Amino acid sequence: MQETAAYEVWHRDSLVGVLRDVSVDQPWFRCGFVPGAGWDELSALFAAQEEARRQHFPEELIGAVAAVRDLGVELRPVYGGETIRPWMIYLSEEKASFRY
Repeated sequence: MQETAAYEVWHRDSLVGVLRDVSVDQPWFRCGFVPGAGWDELSALFAAQEEARRQHFPEELIGAVAAVRDLGVELRPVYGGETIRPWMIYLSEEKASFRY
């Protein structure tokens, strides 16, 4: 089965990656993630955020969540439509989830 690109993930002028095969698991959107050229610059921030989630958001790690939120990433649709500015997004090497 061929995956379909749905959104490009952008941070400023840098393509962070591509979201593929988006599905809905309310209130989350779940999808595959393919890293782009800008991923290396941000991957450590997303890894820290994932660690905070894994540990159920202890106070000493909550800054990682804020750091990702403050990036202001945009999801730009590949085939037209409005840009999404998620208020929460998780990215890893192969999968992603977001809310907006």
